Amino acid sequence: MTRVLRIFGLLALVGIVAVAALFWIGRGSGDIPPASVDFANLDADQRQKLLTRGEWVAHASDCAACHTDPSGGSDLAGGLPMETPMGSIFGTNITPSKDFGIGGWSADDLYRAVAWGVAPGGKNLYPAMPYTSYHQITRADSDALWVWLMDQRAVDKPNKSNDLIFPFNIRPAVALWNALFRPDAEPFQSNDSQLQQGEYLVDVLGHCGECHTPRNLAYALTDDHLAGAVIENAYAPDLRPDALARRGWTQDDMVAFLHRGLSPQGVMTFGMFPVLSHSTSHLSNDDLTAMTAYLTAGHTMPGPQVRAPTDALSREGQLLYTGLCAGCHGDEGAGQPNSSVRLDVNTTAMYANPLNLIRVISEGIPERDLAQGERMQAMPAFGAMLSDQQIAQLVNYLRQRWGGRPGDVTAEAVGSAIEKRHTTQ
Repeated sequence: MTRVLRIFGLLALVGIVAVAALFWIGRGSGDIPPASVDFANLDADQRQKLLTRGEWVAHASDCAACHTDPSGGSDLAGGLPMETPMGSIFGTNITPSKDFGIGGWSADDLYRAVAWGVAPGGKNLYPAMPYTSYHQITRADSDALWVWLMDQRAVDKPNKSNDLIFPFNIRPAVALWNALFRPDAEPFQSNDSQLQQGEYLVDVLGHCGECHTPRNLAYALTDDHLAGAVIENAYAPDLRPDALARRGWTQDDMVAFLHRGLSPQGVMTFGMFPVLSHSTSHLSNDDLTAMTAYLTAGHTMPGPQVRAPTDALSREGQLLYTGLCAGCHGDEGAGQPNSSVRLDVNTTAMYANPLNLIRVISEGIPERDLAQGERMQAMPAFGAMLSDQQIAQLVNYLRQRWGGRPGDVTAEAVGSAIEKRHTTQ
């Protein structure tokens, strides 16, 4: 991590030196497409259609997941932290507050911010705002979103200052990052096919790649689109078709997972739970089917299959499982409906990266409502009662028995995962 931060620092310092020459890149946003409607002459029917579409865009784009008020005041008033290697970036107030939100923004201003990452006054937005994905948003959807946002309740809540280490707290240096990594805004062109609708929802509005694509040393997305990445100390898994097929997904199971938060392959946890709450649970079955068709395009999806153990099972891990887990999940990992998830086909044990499995065992999962009436009881946290070595043994048993993985997780790996989690809280 120290080496990575040093490289980040070098890049940022180069940006500061070059900022005089490159500052126009951060300010400029090129030509923008004209507004899709005549805002000054909307009739009631047009306005209602825009409000309906705008609400859909807000859900599909998952605006609230980043801009929600963690104190519970509003889904759009900001204040939620996003943890990065460079520090914390806080979601901003996007209610129509004149003093603290976007109440003074025009529809053109919103398009520039969303598609180019440039706010009014030429202010560079940090790429935590996923304009690298939103750059293909259509002008019609941006306009509908603007109409919907301006119709929401204004919340006069000040924005929270970002907590970034030097030199990342020097915002004009984002100009260099934009010069190197920001794609030009180019509205998505669709022929209205199911696959293209899925692509637009996954890659543009849903910006799935922002979490599920690896990043380079400058924290920009690589070309390994949807290949999986660690973000905020959780593993966002590989979503490419062959990886989904290997882990036993079907399109129907993926639709259920996105719609309800639960499927034979697992339950929504970590950063995906807010996505369920604010985004995917609000989308139609046609939307979700299009997304899963795009994600699985060209591949046969065999469905959940119980795997044979990879090698001799950890005896210590088996004893821990029998004593701590089998009472809820069953000796054969079949689970209990609305109570405990299946483990025999659960994908968490199948990842090459054991991070999520370590965290679930250590931290547990709170009791929570999912979506569409689904509910799961709490899973207890075992971090206080088990040593790092015991957690490693239990993780290895689950990975060996049902994950098709070797039992090679060490106590040191467990300790490192837990320590990193504590440093981000």
